[in-house]
Amino acid sequence: MLIKLGKSLLMAILILSLTGCGSLNKMQAKQIEEKLSEMYDGEKFEVLALGNRFGTLTNDTVTAFVKSKKTDVVFECQMNTDGEIVSNNYKGRLIETKIEVLLKENLKKQGITSESLLFIFGGKDITTLNLNMEPSDYISDYSPEYVSGYLVLKENENLSGDAFLNGLRKTHEDLLNTPLQVNVWIISKENYDDLIGEFTKLPDISNSWFEEKETISFLKLSITNDGLNMNESEIGKLLQGGK
Repeated sequence: MLIKLGKSLLMAILILSLTGCGSLNKMQAKQIEEKLSEMYDGEKFEVLALGNRFGTLTNDTVTAFVKSKKTDVVFECQMNTDGEIVSNNYKGRLIETKIEVLLKENLKKQGITSESLLFIFGGKDITTLNLNMEPSDYISDYSPEYVSGYLVLKENENLSGDAFLNGLRKTHEDLLNTPLQVNVWIISKENYDDLIGEFTKLPDISNSWFEEKETISFLKLSITNDGLNMNESEIGKLLQGGK
């Protein structure tokens, strides 16, 4: 079974905001922050929200959404009633975020403004992953099967098929030819900033989230060693708002 390396944060659980919460919430949040700091060589963390509280018949952990103050990566963490961190996906989300930055920079060099939310599937256990590891080194050592997720592009005159594919192919190359799959949504100049303001705060999404927004066009694209799953002229047409 394929395993998502950066496990999606639980969207369905009831999250209790720390704003205005009681002393118990604040105590648990501080405890989680301190435990994570011990685990990650003194790095500072901030608990954004708590949910899935222990003390019920079916639950003996508390779940937290946590943000690293050093890397800005948001991830999920669970602490048990003994004050032990029993799970967290910081390492997974950190390497995925580095891949997102890589894709963004490659597209920027082509004059394209973008943001993405990407996940790694398959590969070896990342318990021993070095936090300073770059994507290419991670891929060499941990052999993920593919990268998949969502890519948002801002409408502009540089959004041609050639420019976009140059950036995508460079990213595929930087990822040592690991298969890359992206759900691509093109957003108008007028709506881009507002949509990205929401998008960048989400731990996970689906295409249905975009369907409720004002978008120009959509394409589902994958690139492997065998090439693209779509005709290049069709890609260019969709990027310009064609159907």
